[in-house]
Amino acid sequence: MAPDHTPPSEALSRRKILTSSAVIGAVGLAGCSGDASSDSPDCTTTALEHGDGDVLQQASAMISDESVVLLISLQESGDTSPIESVLLENSEGDLLNEIPTTDAREYRLTIGSPPHHGRLTLLAENDQSDAIDSMEIEYHCTDE
Repeated sequence: MAPDHTPPSEALSRRKILTSSAVIGAVGLAGCSGDASSDSPDCTTTALEHGDGDVLQQASAMISDESVVLLISLQESGDTSPIESVLLENSEGDLLNEIPTTDAREYRLTIGSPPHHGRLTLLAENDQSDAIDSMEIEYHCTDE
C-alpha cells in the first residue's frame, strides 16, 4: 500500500467535512419520511409516518446510562404555533407520558431498559389541546 502524502491540514478538513455530512444526513433522515431511519450502535429508529406539521423534527431511541432513552427534537419556535406539550402513546393508543414543553428544543425521556423495542406515536399539542403535528416511530434497541 502506498503511503498517504496528503498534508495533515487537508486530511483534517476532509475528515471534518465527511463527519459533518454524516451527522447532518442522519439528523435529516431520522424523523421526516416513512422510509427514513436513524441508527446508533445499539438502536435503530424508523419513522413510519409524519403528520402535516413541521413541529416534530426528529425522534430517535438511544441507549444512555444503561437505559433506553427517546430523544425528541422540536422545531425552533419562530413562526410556528406555541407547543404546550408532546404526548407519547403506545401502538394501542394508550397515553404513556405527557411532556410539558418549555423553550427547550430537545427533550429526553427514559422509556425502558435494553433490550427494548416498540412502536410509539408522538403528538405535539398547542395550548388549546389541538394536535398540531404527529409522528409514528418504531425502534429496536439491543443490550450490546
